Amino acid sequence: MFIPRPLIIAIAVVGLLILFVSIFSSVPASLLLEIFLVAVLVAISIGWISTRKGNGQLSAAGKKGSQTDVRVNEMRVEMDKLRRHQRQILLDLPLGVCAIDNKEHITIWNRALERMTGLKAAQIQGTRLTDLNEPWLSLLHKFVDSSYTHLYKQSYVSNGKKHTVNLHKSIIEQPSESSPDEGGFLVLLEDVTETEMLEAGLTHSERLASIGRLAAGVAHEIGNPITGIACLAQNIRDEFEDPDLTQMASQIIEQTARTSRIVQSLVSFAHAGSSVSGSAYDRVCVKDCIDEAITLISLDKKGKSMRYEVDCDAAICLLGDSQRLLQVLLNLINNSRDASQPDSTIRVSCEQVGETVRIIVEDEGIGIPSAVRDRVFDPFFTTKEAGEGTGLGLSLVYSIVEDLRGNIDIISPSMQNTARGTRVVLDFPAPGQGELPSSPAENAEAQS
Repeated sequence: MFIPRPLIIAIAVVGLLILFVSIFSSVPASLLLEIFLVAVLVAISIGWISTRKGNGQLSAAGKKGSQTDVRVNEMRVEMDKLRRHQRQILLDLPLGVCAIDNKEHITIWNRALERMTGLKAAQIQGTRLTDLNEPWLSLLHKFVDSSYTHLYKQSYVSNGKKHTVNLHKSIIEQPSESSPDEGGFLVLLEDVTETEMLEAGLTHSERLASIGRLAAGVAHEIGNPITGIACLAQNIRDEFEDPDLTQMASQIIEQTARTSRIVQSLVSFAHAGSSVSGSAYDRVCVKDCIDEAITLISLDKKGKSMRYEVDCDAAICLLGDSQRLLQVLLNLINNSRDASQPDSTIRVSCEQVGETVRIIVEDEGIGIPSAVRDRVFDPFFTTKEAGEGTGLGLSLVYSIVEDLRGNIDIISPSMQNTARGTRVVLDFPAPGQGELPSSPAENAEAQS
């Protein structure tokens, strides 16, 4: 038991007083001793009670302090859980998230951004924003330094493909004098490449619908003068006996008929996705169509001078429409000529393999870039300069080949050693003995 020092001093003083009283007075010593012992017992009792009370207060204070420490620890654990949860949300967001402190150090680089950029978070976190490679340096650094909080449809090229993103910026916390290391930015990257492609497809569909309405009027306006030209050519053929003039008149009649079919083909394709909806199939000599296509292309004196190699047996035929097959070959050979250097060679071959007639058009041109190879059949898509191409040629080719129950395949580059050239392979079913398939109109009627 602890006895306070003041109490000990008080007992000592009382003892001295009793001693003085016993010396200078007649009070019996035994009585004074009893009084002294009682005083000592009282002092000890008071000291014991004070000590217990003090210990109780200390215990209560200690208990209260312990409860406060436990509560603080619990709050610290909850804050840590909340911080981890928020960080996990940022890491798992389908949007790209990049957190940057006020010294332009990257603190967060989430998984979506890893997929978009091909850069791992372990390589990026802790580095400065200015240490990024292109195109991310220009894309992110300029946006962070700008006053904009949103930028839409920002394009960049990665791995040879064009991508489009929307950028969003948020200030994490402005640095203050008491916490100069806090603050920075949170940048969100929203990949809208697929959305933009869908929008472009919708725009193409709308343009295709518009071109269908326009083509109907154009067909009517072109039909009248074409009919007049055909009538004049027939008069020349029937009234003059000059063989050269008669042959030229026959060619004019054939080309006016082909022009009418092409216009009708455009109208039908725009409205229903089918090139011609009423023409009957017939046995077509492939070599004649190849020779005619080369002859027509060679008439263009403004075009490039090319060498043509034809390897096709005159006996090979397929079932279809000669004018539509001619239109396919014209488009393919024209594209090969446009992609080739002057005096290059374009090879057109044809062979029958079992029950398949295969036509191959091959050039030595620049080839088709891998980034656009999957879009060459899309309507209105072209890699030519503005005004040089409409983007409808290969779309019409695909539609005609499909109507003729064929397949088309494009291989580019066709020459692996030089990474140049394009090979277009057309496969059609070979006609059986006496076989004449029904026309597209009859097929549609049978299906209905």
